[in-house]
Amino acid sequence: MRRLVMSSAIALGCATIAVSAQDSKTKTETETRSSGGPAQVVTYTGCVESGTEAKTYTLDKVVPVTKTTTTETPTSSTTTSSTSFVLVPGETVQVQESVGKRVEVTGTLIPAGKIRTETKTRTDREDAPDTKSRERTETKNAPAQFRVTSIKTIGSC
Repeated sequence: MRRLVMSSAIALGCATIAVSAQDSKTKTETETRSSGGPAQVVTYTGCVESGTEAKTYTLDKVVPVTKTTTTETPTSSTTTSSTSFVLVPGETVQVQESVGKRVEVTGTLIPAGKIRTETKTRTDREDAPDTKSRERTETKNAPAQFRVTSIKTIGSC
């Protein structure tokens, strides 16, 4: 009898832990649109530099080139082309450690223009009401953005 009571108590405890572990599920979806064209997942190499404001970064000397700025010197026949993107780090990406280094960056390239981002979050709970939230942001005349999902150092600049 004693074993039966003890076994029942242990089984009940395990069942309680299993049920409480399945209390809620959270799902987040983010959609970004730009008047400059569709966002696309790409991988580029370039040099990470500090931006003009605190905790902002740019990817300079980007390969392959998608937007080119050409500078010509009147006394020289040399033409220099340069491409830069504003880097927007993902939640788990640390860009600061890569400043001054040549990197391979993967992420979502969002063309310049009017950028709209909408994030929807839904939390389903078993023992409480479900919750939903929606956040929208809009930026006019935004430069091209590179929303970084991974970054790998490949050398120095």
